[in-house]
Amino acid sequence: MNDTVKRKLNIALRINWFCYVGLLLLFVVRNLLLEGGSIQLWVIQTVPLLLVLPGLIKQRYRSYLWLCFILLLYITTSVVGVMMPTRGWEDGVMVALSLILFFSAMMSSRWHRMQ
Repeated sequence: MNDTVKRKLNIALRINWFCYVGLLLLFVVRNLLLEGGSIQLWVIQTVPLLLVLPGLIKQRYRSYLWLCFILLLYITTSVVGVMMPTRGWEDGVMVALSLILFFSAMMSSRWHRMQ
């Protein structure tokens, strides 16, 4: 495998984990620590992300592809949330984290298949 591809994959994997953990922490803050949150909403938001966690730990490229499909729901929801007049800082952070995670997961999947 090319050293350039290996280096890009390592960077993308770090970005993946940073954004993945960031999204999970955002859901904890939004639903469990701030007013107006609920445990039910927290479960609904975190369970889809946790479904692909075993594959991400084992670095299977298909898990990164499934993560991209799951993230489309989060991206759609967060973009709608940003456009609402009652938006908060959480919506902007969710847009940024989910988009960065989407692109890095997509490229990680591609670079994993090159191995």
